[in-house]
Amino acid sequence: MSRSTLPAAAAALLSCLAMPALAQERVSARYEILIGGLQVGIAGFEGRVSQDSYQASVSLRLSGVSRVIASGRGSAMASGRILGGRAVPANYSLTLNTTQQNDAIRMAMAGGSVRSHSAEPERPAAADEVPVTASHRQGVLDPLSAGLFFVPGTGPTVVAEACAKTFPVFDGRQRYDLSFSYARTENLKVAGYDGPAVVCNARYRPIAGHRPAVTAPMEANRDMQIWLAPVAGTRALVPARIAIRTPVGMAEIQPTRLELGGPTTTASASR
Repeated sequence: MSRSTLPAAAAALLSCLAMPALAQERVSARYEILIGGLQVGIAGFEGRVSQDSYQASVSLRLSGVSRVIASGRGSAMASGRILGGRAVPANYSLTLNTTQQNDAIRMAMAGGSVRSHSAEPERPAAADEVPVTASHRQGVLDPLSAGLFFVPGTGPTVVAEACAKTFPVFDGRQRYDLSFSYARTENLKVAGYDGPAVVCNARYRPIAGHRPAVTAPMEANRDMQIWLAPVAGTRALVPARIAIRTPVGMAEIQPTRLELGGPTTTASASR
């Protein structure tokens, strides 16, 4: 998949939180990645969500079928707390090795701010690149934590309100906003899940660390949507499907299996 296909890479770090016997819900998903209807890769997601913490990991394998679509592998992990109905990241890591891009990113975070981070290989700033400042690393989410949507209250979670969010994201190199708005609600049927999903329109707005001429097409893209499905026993929803218009066709991340429940405990998760 080309670098311009998605605004920023996936994310993550997997931590074990020492809170014995705290009930968590297990999330497991498998996806196929399509461009123009042609499969170009597969992805997997594993996570655990409780009322006050989360852990998540993503794996990706791409099989390049042309010069504009990369081949290679990637993985990401993230963990953090849930406070006030929002994710507060603690750790994030990304490793990406493809024919078009190599990245190794590590971040430690606290209170929504990046306390330490590394991004390798080092890359000289382009003349037209918008510089990242210290303020751009404050009040942010990592990309994987930005995939967790929370709905306050006690009622249903598959509601229009789930989409009404703007996530400030720092991925280790770029700072950007991801904004969502309600499109519709529809039923989603796939192995492991048969139920409602809320569909959100998505918008990407670069803030810093980007080259405006490069990111302009993605910023202007009005054809991006994400399907959110609820995690049983929580107020959280997670991405079940993603569709983004690209210059080489519609890019789709389609689920082949979704398991959005399955309680465990932190103690058993750490063994």
